[in-house]
Amino acid sequence: MLRVTGSAEDGSTHLENRVGEPTANPYLYLASQLTAGLRGIEQGLELGPAADEPYETDAPRLPATLGAALQALTEDTEFAEALGKQFVDYYLGIKRHELARFHAEVTDWEQREYFDLF
Repeated sequence: MLRVTGSAEDGSTHLENRVGEPTANPYLYLASQLTAGLRGIEQGLELGPAADEPYETDAPRLPATLGAALQALTEDTEFAEALGKQFVDYYLGIKRHELARFHAEVTDWEQREYFDLF
């Protein structure tokens, strides 16, 4: 998720943060990265191998759905401590409501797939 380019010898070394996607809240993903990074430093956690080929590297997967991400955040006490339990609870409530609204909708795919059956 982070990429280092250049080298110290040529003076062009820089770090690219490639986590955020266009619709992400930059304040939240940067706060979560800082929290995770500080935790790693404080606890002396190992970085793990570099993932030069990210789709071929054996590494833990991030949650694939909003529901799975919300569950992971619910179970993570360190983020609640760092960001504030009240904030995390409020954020979880907003996102759970968003997910419920999404599940209440009939998608175009469902229309195409099932309309003729009923």
